[in-house]
Amino acid sequence: MKVMILGLGQYPKGSGVAAALYFARRKDDLLVVDPYYTVAMAKNVARLKRFKNVKFVLGKHATGRVRDMDLVVRHQRIRSNEPELKMARKHGVPIESELSVFLEACPAPVVGVTGTRGKSTTTALLHSMLEASKRWRKTWLGGNILVSPLTYMDEIKERDIVVLEMSSFQLEGLGEAGRSPQIALLTNLMRDHLNTYASMEEYAEAKVQIFRHQSAEDLAILPAEKAFDAYASEAPGSVYRWGKKGSPEVALVQESKLKIMGAHNVRNAEAAAAVALLLGVKKTAVKKSLESFKGLENRQEIVAVKRGITFVNDTTSTTPDATIAAVRVFRASGRHRVHLIFGGADKELEFGEIARVLGKRK
Repeated sequence: MKVMILGLGQYPKGSGVAAALYFARRKDDLLVVDPYYTVAMAKNVARLKRFKNVKFVLGKHATGRVRDMDLVVRHQRIRSNEPELKMARKHGVPIESELSVFLEACPAPVVGVTGTRGKSTTTALLHSMLEASKRWRKTWLGGNILVSPLTYMDEIKERDIVVLEMSSFQLEGLGEAGRSPQIALLTNLMRDHLNTYASMEEYAEAKVQIFRHQSAEDLAILPAEKAFDAYASEAPGSVYRWGKKGSPEVALVQESKLKIMGAHNVRNAEAAAAVALLLGVKKTAVKKSLESFKGLENRQEIVAVKRGITFVNDTTSTTPDATIAAVRVFRASGRHRVHLIFGGADKELEFGEIARVLGKRK
């Protein structure tokens, strides 16, 4: 089979190089194309050069080569209007993504987690719950946390379970391929990536691909708020609305002593607990994970306390909503003098609310 990998990426376990290695080891005829090649990708190129069945087109487009392909696999950061993808659609060449390839081949059930904020924390916490339950031979973790599941595809058994964080960019690829994970969790929807998407509606449409292509036997788990009613009605399979007052997950989180701080992390914990309980994990195992989970790096991470000043690494707060949540956490804990260092790129989001929050002394 002739396969084009469109977009290589720089991360050693990222989606582009993982897909390339997966097909290279299958001895397919592979063409790796990255029009936006940089020297940061050189190590990934070097890893692929040992395969005689791999060729490269780097730093330029390869639109004319598409018609000769049996399959195009797009990197999550390759936009849908790239000329290679347009050519593939014109000539009926199938377009897949690293995650859609994985979902098609994976012998074990897959839990997909998405949302605007907190999806990494929720994914990691859910993984710890499922792993602690010992209901499965092995619980795998991957996706948007820089580890493509294709890196361990050949090791997965039917008695395993896989937990994947899925970004909006990854879910676009699933939408085009017409695939969704068997169990899909949506944590929340907030304004984000409006420098990439034309509107909030377009961004939300990418997110709901996580359950849009499920079967009648699959399960979608969405927030209980009324704002998600329309999305819930579109799910092809069963639907559970997490976070209702008095629900098992809410009650369990309320009685647990969480180490992670903030109302937003309570919500993350409730979402993870809902999935775990639905999958048959015992409440004792869920509670144990809730109380032992310390959070992830770069997320409200206290890195030092010097001369009465607490230094916090919250560099994954890439939206005003996320920064506001962190500020409120540390103000509520008694640390009222908060000094913020801003940076990063403009996502064309509104900064009015964060200005109002920061303008208050407490």
